[in-house]
Amino acid sequence: MFKPTRFFFQFIAWGLGVIAVQTSFAQEAIPLNDLSAFTNKAGNWKIVGDASVDISKVNVLSTKPGKGVLACLHEKGKYGQEYELVSNFKHGDLDLELDFMLTKESNSGIYLQGNYEVQLFDSWGKKTAKYNDNGGIYERWNDSKPEGEKGYEGYAPRFNVSKAPGLWQNIKISYQAPRFNSAGKKISNAVFLKIVLNGVTIHENVEVSGPTRGALTAEDVASGPLRIQGDHGSLAIKNITINNFDKKPGTLSDLTYKTFYGTFDSTEDFLKSKPAETGKTDAITWEILKENNNYAYVYNGKYNAVTAGEYNFRLQAAGNAYIKIDGKNVLPAESKNNNTFRTGKVDLTAGSHTIEIFNSKTEGYMRPGLAVWVSGPGFREVSLNTASSVTTGGGVDPILVTAPTNVVMRSFMDFKKTPTAKNVRVVHAVSVGSPSNVHYTYDLEKGAILQVWRGEFLDATPMWHDRGDGSSRPRGSVTLLNNEMLLGKASGQSAWTADTTGSGFRQKGYTLDDTDAPTFNYTAFGSPVSDHLSVVDNKYFEREVKVANPVKDLVARVAEGTSIEKVSEGLYAVNNKSYFIQVADKSVKPEIRNVNGQQELIIPVKNGGVKYAILF
Repeated sequence: MFKPTRFFFQFIAWGLGVIAVQTSFAQEAIPLNDLSAFTNKAGNWKIVGDASVDISKVNVLSTKPGKGVLACLHEKGKYGQEYELVSNFKHGDLDLELDFMLTKESNSGIYLQGNYEVQLFDSWGKKTAKYNDNGGIYERWNDSKPEGEKGYEGYAPRFNVSKAPGLWQNIKISYQAPRFNSAGKKISNAVFLKIVLNGVTIHENVEVSGPTRGALTAEDVASGPLRIQGDHGSLAIKNITINNFDKKPGTLSDLTYKTFYGTFDSTEDFLKSKPAETGKTDAITWEILKENNNYAYVYNGKYNAVTAGEYNFRLQAAGNAYIKIDGKNVLPAESKNNNTFRTGKVDLTAGSHTIEIFNSKTEGYMRPGLAVWVSGPGFREVSLNTASSVTTGGGVDPILVTAPTNVVMRSFMDFKKTPTAKNVRVVHAVSVGSPSNVHYTYDLEKGAILQVWRGEFLDATPMWHDRGDGSSRPRGSVTLLNNEMLLGKASGQSAWTADTTGSGFRQKGYTLDDTDAPTFNYTAFGSPVSDHLSVVDNKYFEREVKVANPVKDLVARVAEGTSIEKVSEGLYAVNNKSYFIQVADKSVKPEIRNVNGQQELIIPVKNGGVKYAILF
């Protein structure tokens, strides 16, 4: 957010090793063992081991000693650039990823090159986001304009997918710096190629005509530091990784081609025959051909690597194709359809290397197509082909389901509790969407909430396109919960029963209230059970489970994960502060159990039920 610009800082270049990348967001970590990578004049930033926030208290951040987390402890009302965290390295094109935690009502921002701000803001629960909300690209400012017109060019995120204060959020920014000619004149504007907040793309290809409000310099620059605002509230940051794209990409030269026609059996058969045409070109393309099928062609030339390191080649080709560098396969001959991408990598020294690209096709149903992209040390992926050579066939229009009112939709749902876990197809899934843009998926077979998410509702393309496979997908920032029964019998430290064995579980479907919100019904342990989720303040779910005549020692496992910690009375952070469980009933005494390397939050079923909130 805006702060007056009064000072110009001189920054000492700080060398960072740059790793080779295939695509954006493959990055190099900035160590957070100390503050040596940054400048902070006021001393309000420090290195800690962990941070936590009580969601009910404004601007209160608690920390624990250690390393790995940047903490800004700032008293609201004190403003100035001395409170900022400023990198000792400068950058141009940059990919940046970090995790951040905001306190209640906190406000911060990330300035690329010191000049272009992406907002960090406690926007939890806002139905519609603006440019100054979490993930927004902040506005520019012109004091000479009339009141009401001074601010301009702010860009709101597509969706508000902000998490609750006190939870770790993730942001990825892919940024392209403004370009200047040899005389120092700007020839193109800065561009935010992509911003991804909590797993959802909220900006793509947003061009900004100049520095946003509160910039270090009034005009665009080719290189500048990374700044993080620290004078509008307390926050914590960890896992900062960057890829500084400061090197030139490799280029093609001396490119020649040969074309062949016929139905040969192999690559060698083509290349041993007399070519139909030969020629020279500056970029590869299938459009040198005179036929759309039963053809082959081969390109030979030089690939000039500017910087030594690992180079990643990505190939899209209709039919059989290969890529060779210095006579060795980067991608061996293999036949694919024209919607398949293949990738290969090779270590190259700086200098000139021979390159050979072959493609043949005898399948008449496929359209011709050939495209090759390369990324390497210090440069983003670039194409070696003409734009018209890329094939785009095979895509389908998505079939999207919105939730302008409460919506209940049955489908299969693929579920993975962790990224490395085995995929489970839940065949009795019910997804419930709300106009508050918070949604959930329920497993009728177990009485479990699989996942909650914020954003748009469902993509039903896999279910309804063509014959379909019966599944749908969430369209938002997903928080995974679990696929096991809520209710069970108290059993010391033994593992929770993962299915309905022994519980006598039997589903009874669901009923809808006047707003079409469902209440799920089943029997378990001989008792009728009703299970209802309601949206509170457009922010979170409150779950109320009523059990008629509960058996002795009946408990509810309301959360499980790698870690569960008590933040304050009745508030528990789950899975490294991925989401909160809040228990309002002070008479209930939750228990954190350690079982098989995991932790579980157990609540006794008292007074005929269980009531708690899921904050995400």
